Amino acid sequence: MTQEKVLRPKTLPQRINKVRDLIRSAGTTIGAVHFEKRRGGGLRKMAYRLHVRNPSIAAKPRGLDDDGQPRRRGRYYTDLKNLQMTVLDVNKVIRDKDGNIVGRGAWRTIPLELVRRIAVKGKAYTIKW
Repeated sequence: MTQEKVLRPKTLPQRINKVRDLIRSAGTTIGAVHFEKRRGGGLRKMAYRLHVRNPSIAAKPRGLDDDGQPRRRGRYYTDLKNLQMTVLDVNKVIRDKDGNIVGRGAWRTIPLELVRRIAVKGKAYTIKW
């Protein structure tokens, strides 16, 4: 069992930068994040993965060109403006029209200012503010 490290950034920009860095530190491995939803305020727990090129089920999010690089206008710039990060939710079950499971994975956005806990590479971090 890992011990959780408590982080207490003093300002909102510090908190957002720290959360973004922790999420990115997962690299291509799977990480976990807990955050409050912007609508309704419920807690969401999600396992995520970054740098996914061509998942078989989820189409790439809008705003990326064929190489996976951000376009001048699109998802990357929308994420920066709205203080969020787009990741692949690896536990979302995808079903066909008959209800059979055909795969897992869907693109989700994480509101960086509402993150409560991050687990990356065997280390857990609680964000207090």
